[in-house]
Amino acid sequence: MLTTICLTIISAATILFFTRRGLRYLRYFQQEEYNGSRFKDWLLEKRTFDTKGTLIALIAAVTSKFGTGGRMEYCLVICVIAAAVLVFIGFKEEDPRKVGKIKLNMTDRATAIYNLALGLDAIATILIITATYFLGAGDRIFIYWLIAFVLIQSSPIWIVIANAILWPNELKKQQAFLQEAKDILADYQPYTIGITGSYGKTSTKAILGSILEAIEPTFWTPGSINTEMGITRQIRENLKPQQQIAIIEMGAYQIGSVAKLCRFTPPNAGLITAVGLMHLERFGGIENIYKAKCELPQAIPADGLLVCNGDNPGARKMAGEYPKATTLLYGLEPEIGHLDCWMSDIKAGMDGTTFNIHWQGKTYPGFTKLLGAPMLSNLVGSFTMACALGKDPDYVIAAIYNLEPANNRLNLRKNGDGFILDDSYNSNPIGFASALEVLEVLEGGRKILMTPGMVELGDLQAAENRQVAIKAATVCDLAIVVGDTNKEALKAGLLEGGLAPDKLMEFPDRDAALAYLTSPEHRQPKDTILIENDLPDLYEAIARF
Repeated sequence: MLTTICLTIISAATILFFTRRGLRYLRYFQQEEYNGSRFKDWLLEKRTFDTKGTLIALIAAVTSKFGTGGRMEYCLVICVIAAAVLVFIGFKEEDPRKVGKIKLNMTDRATAIYNLALGLDAIATILIITATYFLGAGDRIFIYWLIAFVLIQSSPIWIVIANAILWPNELKKQQAFLQEAKDILADYQPYTIGITGSYGKTSTKAILGSILEAIEPTFWTPGSINTEMGITRQIRENLKPQQQIAIIEMGAYQIGSVAKLCRFTPPNAGLITAVGLMHLERFGGIENIYKAKCELPQAIPADGLLVCNGDNPGARKMAGEYPKATTLLYGLEPEIGHLDCWMSDIKAGMDGTTFNIHWQGKTYPGFTKLLGAPMLSNLVGSFTMACALGKDPDYVIAAIYNLEPANNRLNLRKNGDGFILDDSYNSNPIGFASALEVLEVLEGGRKILMTPGMVELGDLQAAENRQVAIKAATVCDLAIVVGDTNKEALKAGLLEGGLAPDKLMEFPDRDAALAYLTSPEHRQPKDTILIENDLPDLYEAIARF
């Protein structure tokens, strides 16, 4: 009787512990886009194995074996205490649906994965413990706690298995949604503009969409949505018949990604922002990144329109290899080579940037609230595309004047008597260097850099972070390194660049760094804080389980 009670308590505690632990693992699995391979790599790299639950199970196993003298009433007491502590620890942990930079979004898919994983964990727990009893373990309670130890460690496995079981049904749903979106496109037949590039594509999409929307109804996907299912949902829910222009951001996660999107949303025109080092670890080399981006111009018909960033060698090369009836180069550096549209006389200030755009033999003076060379490059690319579509350049310049900076993309905002230059959306070597250039020319007091550095640069990550930190040391009065991901490379570069050691600080995460910088005792008059990049939970903090 006492043995049965003990087994029931151990099973219940193990299952209840999973109810919270499973949610925490699911959060990271979702951030890895339900990709089992990448999730496994994250588990191994960050060593996110359970320590709390397994420690309790091990202590219970040892005390059950050596501290009870074989008396079941003592084993029962140990089981009750250990189970209570296990459940208490589990439910005292953070709820990933409520906390974290990227909270767990309990979509229908996530809910189904969680429920099935919980069911699998419960079935495995009950079956294994019951089978062990009938195989002769009897009242040796320590054996069941060792089983609990293994089951607790297996928590992430159930998440991956549940996703694999549900995938065929998920695939059917996705194919049905995809076909619905294709039918809508076939019915409305918008003029489709594809945008891709290693960086700048989301900002360019937003700029071009805002410009064209000021002239005629235009559809574009919000935020950084650039995958097949994300685009599918937006088309199904938001594309309207009167929107005869559709701008599609095309993300490349591997060779074939852009080609797949081009088959889904056949482009009439395309804009290439850059070929660079972003996502280098996924592609394995810059040559593969180039091949992936080439899939957009390859899909544009011969009588179509191709607009490429002439300042970027890869994009310029693409324009030469895949010319269309109209192929145009834009940029900020006409001295590099021929440009069809370029910007000059750039002057940045606290309110924004003044400039001249040169297009078809005429000069168009303008103003934008946008800051930094990458954003201005995106703006020139959007101007080029809009004018190539036949829009009046004067109307385009007027629309540019009214553009609002996108959140977290090098936008300047007041912070008391100082400013925050927020470039936290993501970061790359060119963008980071440009943000430092903007910080350098802004008026005010101390110039402060707060950054976790750049990621997804493959084998070049440490070197690129070190190099940009050397430049930062020449601009900043204070540098704050966030998290552990690039800490050593950033510190080495900052010190090599000449930053005094007492002007270099470290914080475990963004919130701690901001709390320090915004506290009255540490703020100084007219501080300007550059927030360069903000890594998701997968990178910034080492999760403890």
